[in-house]
Amino acid sequence: MSMDIHFDAFLSKITLGQKQVDRIESAWTTLQDYLMEKYELTSDDVFLQGSYANGTAVRPIDGGEYDVDIICVCASGTQTSRDAIDNLYTVLDGHGRYSGKMTSKQPCVRIQYADDEIGGFHVDVVPVRLSSDIDAPLDAPRKSSGWHPTAPNEYTSWCQTQGPLFRQTVQMLKRWRDEHQEVRDAVKSIVLQVLVSQYMPTSSASTADRVVRTLENMNDALSGLTSPPEVRNPVLDTENLAAKWPESAFESFQVELREATELAQAAANAEDDVEVSQHWRDLFGDAFPAVEKKHAKGIYAVDLADTSHALTPEARNWTIAYDPRYSVTVRAWEQMKKRGRRTPYVSDSRLLFPGKWINFQATVNAPTEYSVWWQVTNTGKHARDYSGLRGDFFKAKARDRTGKLSADQTENWESTQYTGTHVIEAFVVVGTRVVARSGPFYVNIFNRKFFWQR
Repeated sequence: MSMDIHFDAFLSKITLGQKQVDRIESAWTTLQDYLMEKYELTSDDVFLQGSYANGTAVRPIDGGEYDVDIICVCASGTQTSRDAIDNLYTVLDGHGRYSGKMTSKQPCVRIQYADDEIGGFHVDVVPVRLSSDIDAPLDAPRKSSGWHPTAPNEYTSWCQTQGPLFRQTVQMLKRWRDEHQEVRDAVKSIVLQVLVSQYMPTSSASTADRVVRTLENMNDALSGLTSPPEVRNPVLDTENLAAKWPESAFESFQVELREATELAQAAANAEDDVEVSQHWRDLFGDAFPAVEKKHAKGIYAVDLADTSHALTPEARNWTIAYDPRYSVTVRAWEQMKKRGRRTPYVSDSRLLFPGKWINFQATVNAPTEYSVWWQVTNTGKHARDYSGLRGDFFKAKARDRTGKLSADQTENWESTQYTGTHVIEAFVVVGTRVVARSGPFYVNIFNRKFFWQR
């Protein structure tokens, strides 16, 4: 199976959808019309900049916001940078739609829109003034340090001339950044974009090859540095885009870049699609597709084998006395490697690689005190040959390979190991009566060293 299909699906998932585009376009055109009217400007004076204009915007990860940046050529030559921002704030505050939703930032006025089903969203409007500088046609403000030369239209044009493969690579590496770096210390998008332009290969055999070589080239160039490099604005050579990159944040970026390079190389050297996709998922997060059980063919196929070794409740001297007042359901999450992030795992879905932690959560409804017991039933030849069939009842375990009990009886952790389809269930017990049972939750594991056999 070609990984290019997986990369196409990945790009589709991280690219802004039609609902986000419609929301941005609506907010942007309304603002443009209002600013043109209030400042008596033309459409050439109120325009988009940033990732949306550059074609490199990505959907935010859970809890993040997407945004749009607008340039407004509305400041006069006599205004201070602070006065220009304050004046723009006042003008926007005069519109009922924006009043009470704004924050005055260092270089802009931010309008915060209400969250809806597609997430959080804000617009940053930057008041700029005309400049006499030949290379930088505009000056942008910072409250604390005055006016600074800028060339936003020229930079957007530069991004567009780099071609679609550049923009796609930027989008993918921005998602890597969002998955692995805290917002406060994360590399700035414009810096990452220019680094990609410098280190992306001119040709590549596949999308995966392009990503691997871009990371390798970038890592080779930056790994030995003891301070941030100069990253020159490609349309304004006097501007070092990394001038304010803190050394501590750059060191963190070096660590993440090295780990990303190792993951990409591991994906390139892996021997099967399950392992390949798992390495890319560790790099890019759960937006990168896994190999689903229903799509697995040949050596990747796994299925449920004999479960007769699983203990029955009666073996523990429990009696079955299901009570409609009690209920229990089980959900699961795959633990990702970075930042404590988890991604939902649906019963009997994608194939998991060995060594992954799965967090199972039992949701219980009960009118009285109860205890939760768990049962894992491993199946198939791999587990059988290594004495790993299991099937007994136990109390919830913590994320600890020593078998330490969980502090919460409804939360159980398991690690993946044996090729096959395995079953986990939760039982609600009152005294010696089983009053509710979750029913089977199936987990599919593929270990490339052990083909699935019954």
